[in-house]
Amino acid sequence: MGRRLASRRGTDYEKLFSWLVLLLFLLASSLKSLIPIFKGEFLHIDYRSWEISEWLINYEGGFVRRGICGELLWQLEQWAPFDVRVLLTGLCIIASCIMLWVMVRLFKKEGWALLIIPTGFCLGYTLFSLFGRRDYISLLVTFAIFLIFKQVISSRGRHPGWLAFYIVSALQLLMHEAAFFYTFPILMLYFYCHARHRQLSPVKSAVRTLVQFLPVVAVMALVCLFKGDAHVAQAIWDSWIPIVDHYQPGLDDMGYGMVAMTWDVKWAFAGHLSSAYIGDVNPQFWRIALVLLNLLAVYYLTTRLDCVNMGPYPSRPMNNVLMSNVVLVQLVAMTPMFTVLSCDWGRTLPYCAISSMFFYHTFKNGPVAFMPWLSSLSSRLQSFISRNRVLRSPYTYILLVALAPVPNYKAPLDHINTFQQKFFYMLSDLFNQLASYLS
Repeated sequence: MGRRLASRRGTDYEKLFSWLVLLLFLLASSLKSLIPIFKGEFLHIDYRSWEISEWLINYEGGFVRRGICGELLWQLEQWAPFDVRVLLTGLCIIASCIMLWVMVRLFKKEGWALLIIPTGFCLGYTLFSLFGRRDYISLLVTFAIFLIFKQVISSRGRHPGWLAFYIVSALQLLMHEAAFFYTFPILMLYFYCHARHRQLSPVKSAVRTLVQFLPVVAVMALVCLFKGDAHVAQAIWDSWIPIVDHYQPGLDDMGYGMVAMTWDVKWAFAGHLSSAYIGDVNPQFWRIALVLLNLLAVYYLTTRLDCVNMGPYPSRPMNNVLMSNVVLVQLVAMTPMFTVLSCDWGRTLPYCAISSMFFYHTFKNGPVAFMPWLSSLSSRLQSFISRNRVLRSPYTYILLVALAPVPNYKAPLDHINTFQQKFFYMLSDLFNQLASYLS
């Protein structure tokens, strides 16, 4: 009886410790963003910044990628004038709260440690921050697409859910076409595996997959075709000038979100290669080796989510091989995002990790063996991790969670080691902001 009582008390202390640490992580990752919001600093954000101007892309210069959100904002502003920065800050807070709620529920159901959620490779860099732009909205829509797809694929014959799938998918691509790479390639592979599971030949399975996803591919092709140019970008910016001038007079230079429309693929690749891989300051190719650490880290951290058992609930067994298959597919499918489309590691790596978690949670109990020909490689990789005392240690996992991604933006070691910046200077910065806010 005494041992049982002592064990129960120990468990209660572990729960209390876990929630306290979770609270500290949440404060560390969100206060830096929330304090400026409470102080009203969002009212002084430059309309030309990435955080604002990318939202302003609309259809006033013709159909163009990412224009649906800006068109809705523009039409709404015509009906009832408002400062766009206020609405975007509100959307950021709402999306962050919903995303946090979804992730907590997901982690509780899977038995994963909640302490992982506010860290850099998950929500740490973009929680309650306009820096994330529409990331959380896009990831939540991806989760919804996975759930709809699961429903329609589980039924035989025609299902009205296919219409909902196509509509939500089109909205996703019109809002953020880069979401294609972490949403649809993996679904196409799963549909192919589902067709093979139903005893269709490889050729018939491939043809059926292409036909079923043809509307999605068509929308993606359309968005890529109308990516915009200097004329369209200027027309969009001119449509906002009379509105923006009320809140930030004297803006002549175009916003960065519109300027990006003038980039060609070769220039974008060269710019992102320099920023994300070799560094803008004193470019050095050896830094690519450090960048590869990011990709290895996201594989390890996502496939071993059950390595740390610090949650207030018992951990559950995880299919590490299946998660490995999912993460490997996502890493390959997102190659364009790691090269041409982005240089923000603090955004692209969470895309990969979170979308993998959503897919695993949605399809893990399905009757279809996902990518069985990849399971051999995944089994060898996971066996290697399991045999290695260092890699299977929760302390190694916690250290990598704290470090990953190595940089939150651009190439490693450009100016200051991100680990030092994050952990040695963050607390003093938070105290300074708190003191400033309270005064």
